Amino acid sequence: MKMNTRQWMVTHEWMVKPMPQKEWIEKRGILLWISEVLSGLGAGLFLVSLFMNNRPGMAIGLLIIICLKLPVHIAYFGKPLRFWRTMPPFSNAWKTSWSARGVAFTMVFTSFALAQLAIGQSDIGGFLGPAATPLYWISGGIAGIFALLTCVYSGFILNSCKSVPFWSTGTLPIVFLLTGIAEGFGLIIAIGLAGGNVNMASAEMWSRVTLTANAFIIIIYLVNASYSSAVGKISVEELITGKVAVVFWVGLIALGIVLPLGISVSSIYAGGGVSSVMQITAIVCHAIGAFSLKYCVLKAGLYQPLIPKVPAVMNAKQQIKAGSSNVLVTPSVRKQSSWQE
Repeated sequence: MKMNTRQWMVTHEWMVKPMPQKEWIEKRGILLWISEVLSGLGAGLFLVSLFMNNRPGMAIGLLIIICLKLPVHIAYFGKPLRFWRTMPPFSNAWKTSWSARGVAFTMVFTSFALAQLAIGQSDIGGFLGPAATPLYWISGGIAGIFALLTCVYSGFILNSCKSVPFWSTGTLPIVFLLTGIAEGFGLIIAIGLAGGNVNMASAEMWSRVTLTANAFIIIIYLVNASYSSAVGKISVEELITGKVAVVFWVGLIALGIVLPLGISVSSIYAGGGVSSVMQITAIVCHAIGAFSLKYCVLKAGLYQPLIPKVPAVMNAKQQIKAGSSNVLVTPSVRKQSSWQE
């Protein structure tokens, strides 16, 4: 008996509708979210402290990476004790995986940052003699380059996920970089309030600049994502008016940008500067903004459906011929959603 070569492929919801990604923001994925926020905070503080030549800030930024970011990131792995297998020379994964590159960037950064801080100590610096100063700045320069890469690599991880159009824009790594630097200036102000040797006027001025630049780059990112595809536009709408809107408008825009920027600008017109309470409020809001930004980006990500448009009726002329077989798609979706039209 001749076998009927016609087969039916049943359509599922995830095949025809944009579905939210949950792996990196729910359950175990929360660890990844926290890890990437800490990555921006630690690396951003180190970059700002290197720029202002503030050793306590460099040390605190490095401690955030070593004691908080790395343990949380390693805990996210399915088998944390095998994390070393992602690093060269034990693996070539860094050639194709931004996640593996991120681990490598972080380890190189911590190594050279530790070297710089060690050379900066009087005992070691005295032992090295005249070579101490050039070695200090060379190790600091290399640490700064890899701190920058540590700050932005999570943006490249998301950017490489082409199945999520909201992330597939070149401005996302820049958003993460500017956010990390802005949070770094917020933390360096906190170090100054605690008695550290910080030029507060310069720190507040650069904080205003980075917060303003961050607001503009976020707008550019959302516009690019909205025009990139229909699914990207849905993600932006979800961010602005959907389930993520409260975190976006309150956590990121109001607390993360507007309030710290307002407090910083008010310090220009206040003769003796703003009060310590207001400055601490601004610092806390900086941190809330950092967590809110990456939460919004991860939560608003939607997968591109496999079948962008599914006809309501399939006829014989619309059969897809594959070799000698005819494959039919069932008309299980009766009405197209607005995003399909």
